[in-house]
Amino acid sequence: MQHIVNVIARITKQCTLRLTLDELCFSVTDDRASMVWAELSQTHFFTEYIMNGVSEEQNEIYLEFDPTLLARSLGSLRMTAKSVKIKLTNKRQPCLTIEIELPSLSMESRQCLHDVPVRVIPRREWPEHQAPNIPEFHISVDMPQLKHVKHIVERMKNMSPQLTLSADKTGVFVLKIDTDSATVSTHFQKLQVWSCTQQSQEDKISATIDIKKFFMFLAWDITHPDGVKCNILQDKMVNLFLHVADYVKIQYFLPSVSI
Repeated sequence: MQHIVNVIARITKQCTLRLTLDELCFSVTDDRASMVWAELSQTHFFTEYIMNGVSEEQNEIYLEFDPTLLARSLGSLRMTAKSVKIKLTNKRQPCLTIEIELPSLSMESRQCLHDVPVRVIPRREWPEHQAPNIPEFHISVDMPQLKHVKHIVERMKNMSPQLTLSADKTGVFVLKIDTDSATVSTHFQKLQVWSCTQQSQEDKISATIDIKKFFMFLAWDITHPDGVKCNILQDKMVNLFLHVADYVKIQYFLPSVSI
């Protein structure tokens, strides 16, 4: 969880955490549109998990907070912690309280406490924080290893503010930038294509996006994903789907930009 919160903290200064009986969902919006939706299975991250929502019918809790503060608190876990508890508390204001029990040379245990201020989101605002609608994409293709893509895009972002991603039904995936003096592209071949509406083999399905926002996504490589799919809606959107086994699923949305 620490790696996930660290990446979210790089992206935004405000995120939403939705707690249900089965999972924790981190949500980040950009201009009121969903940018990140991360689902974490509670059974993988917690040995004990007690959650009581507002009612049996609406057994959920929605919190809003600065992920930077949570990332700093979880940074204490770099030390060997014996146990960690995360509680929703009320200390003059609602807080996520992180209780970290650290090993000690003496018989007495050492405890480290962190309070992260949160806003409890009222029910009338819950519709604004629901899971995003996933459209039908024109192509869905496996991405190359993120570390290889990151190395390339790190150079490209110094040359252009925009990046065009394209793919075709043969499994060719292309990263391309245009500058005043040149066009630079990198081609990957023989990638798994999961779905494609492309008719002609000559045509590629593509979308042009903000290169810095795409580069931010590549930081998710720290989670060591089992797979990453790139889904493209022609000239409208790129959706990047990352999963770690069956306990972490991350959706990252990038709208197309005008060229």
